[in-house]
Amino acid sequence: MARLARALYGTGLGPREVLRECYGVDLPDEFFLLYEADPELLFHFTNQPAKLATPLDRGGPPEPNPMSKNERDVVARDPDLLPIVQCVNDRAGFGGKFLCYRLSELEAGRPTVFVVEYYPTADSPVTRAADSLLAGLHAHHTAHLAWLEKEDRATASHSGGGTVTEESLTVAQEFLVEIEDLRRRLSRPH
Repeated sequence: MARLARALYGTGLGPREVLRECYGVDLPDEFFLLYEADPELLFHFTNQPAKLATPLDRGGPPEPNPMSKNERDVVARDPDLLPIVQCVNDRAGFGGKFLCYRLSELEAGRPTVFVVEYYPTADSPVTRAADSLLAGLHAHHTAHLAWLEKEDRATASHSGGGTVTEESLTVAQEFLVEIEDLRRRLSRPH
């Protein structure tokens, strides 16, 4: 796939067109907005399609650019899934799992995301997570903040106070503000 993307960039195509050719569907604006912003939030982009979205003049896509074993396992589990991000903080939200687009949903113009475990098997459940990637990430970060607040309350009676720092709570709140800002940017007319 990386070789194909490199060849397509060589013809003068941009990231949107390259990914369209690679996957046969248009990826939503939110993917490109999130990829360009590259925020430090509680997720990691998967190797593909993110690295395929990097044009030659910015050093990409790297070759070879294999999918990670876990990404390949997701596609083997359900070839209609396209893993986009792995959420971190496995104690809250979608932590430790992949958020994926379905190619058939994208073909129908819907950016719905689905969740599947990080080490999927043939029997791993695939469940609808949210109407969009940003909505899924918002839900994940909301759950993370709720988990921190619950953890803080549960440990508040310990000598010296709770085990969650004020800084951790502030950062978790800032994560939500950043996602909300990305959502606003996405809703602005182009």
